[in-house]
Amino acid sequence: ALFSLFATADYHYADRYLLSAIIRRDATSRLYKDNNSGVFPAFSGAWRFTNEEFFPKNDILTDGKVRIGWGQNGNAAISNNYASYSTYAYNLGSGAYDLYGTNANTVAGIIAATTGNPDLKWETTTQTNVGLDFGLINNSLSVSMDYYIKKTKDMLTIPPTLSVEGENAARWMNTGDMENKGFELTIDYRSPEYGDFSWGANLNLSRYKNKLVKYNNMVKNVGGDVRLIEGEPMGVYYGYVVDGIFQNKDQVSNHAIQQGADVGRLMYRDIDGNGVINDKDQCIIGDPNPDFTAGLNLDLRWKGFTLSAFFTGEFGFDVYNTTKRQLDFMSSGIISTNRGVDILNAWSETNTNSSIPAISVVDNNNEMRMSTYYVEDGTYVKMKYLKLQYSFPTNILKKIKAESLNVYAQVENVFTATGYSGLNPELPLGGYGARIDNGPYPTPRTYTFGVNVQF
Repeated sequence: ALFSLFATADYHYADRYLLSAIIRRDATSRLYKDNNSGVFPAFSGAWRFTNEEFFPKNDILTDGKVRIGWGQNGNAAISNNYASYSTYAYNLGSGAYDLYGTNANTVAGIIAATTGNPDLKWETTTQTNVGLDFGLINNSLSVSMDYYIKKTKDMLTIPPTLSVEGENAARWMNTGDMENKGFELTIDYRSPEYGDFSWGANLNLSRYKNKLVKYNNMVKNVGGDVRLIEGEPMGVYYGYVVDGIFQNKDQVSNHAIQQGADVGRLMYRDIDGNGVINDKDQCIIGDPNPDFTAGLNLDLRWKGFTLSAFFTGEFGFDVYNTTKRQLDFMSSGIISTNRGVDILNAWSETNTNSSIPAISVVDNNNEMRMSTYYVEDGTYVKMKYLKLQYSFPTNILKKIKAESLNVYAQVENVFTATGYSGLNPELPLGGYGARIDNGPYPTPRTYTFGVNVQF
């Protein structure tokens, strides 16, 4: 159950000064009665300086506004509706009890199903935003810029527990703080008509920096190949650095002790310099968060024809390509399993420039371990769709007694420009916010032809 109260107030004066405030109190049955409610205020204001008497009227800067906002949001959307309470369950497995010692008349006992936490409270996100809006050239060109700082504290998570704490000891807790800082820019242009031709474009750019400020009081990081580490972005990849392939016996002999090292095998970096390749040589080897993202809409109009296209892209992020274990190594799975065509270019004494290690049906060098071999730059630019539409003129509409008639042809998933070796670098965020390529079904290219008519 969720019960909320909220109040709002708005004030506008001469379309120059714009103020808004909201305060809400939320209460949820998911949290224990002492902590089940939270109060979350928010304020925003704007000043349209181009409406001031002192601002000179002109056709260049026709509209201008400064915005600022601050607000808090609460979150209690966890998967366990009774996370504040310990629950118990009948169980014939680990909870079974042999009443007579005959091992034949066991009865179900009661075990702890979940461990409750009555101290749970609302997760709170506080965001501050500063923005500028401009209307230029009689508002045919509009520009909007925003900078924000978003901080989340008391994050609701289930942190790892020690085995000695017993069965089902893991519980929901308020653990850690997260910070996001970002910038967003939107530019929209609508051209005048040049005879029968006009065009328009909308460009948006965004950039953010994510950091796990604090996790909890018990551990500083969690995860394996993908980790949450204090002071680092969410979902960084953690493993070994590959420095190439051993080309000869001298390289093997002069390298740090590496179990399974041999000519044609991957060479791992001795990060701590102790002369042995071990767990201490792991480090952060990739970041799934992009440096910036972009989207572009284009519309070209001539008489009744409209050609539309949408492009999108993400730049400077890393993908964990787990499919390379299957495609590049004969030691993964059974020998008869299909491999990638690139394995035909694997390292050999006559093909020493290859980045793929020599073919082998065993993995003595533990090359299935997480390393930079499986982390790739996922930067891409995609044409999401291309659409051509024709709108019939009024004289034809009158003959068929229709208000509008449009015919169109559209292609979706037109092309992807990328250096990524997998099928598709545009992957959904997985556990801990990582981008893991597990070989999902490829996105199809779709062709659509249609007619829209209104009477």
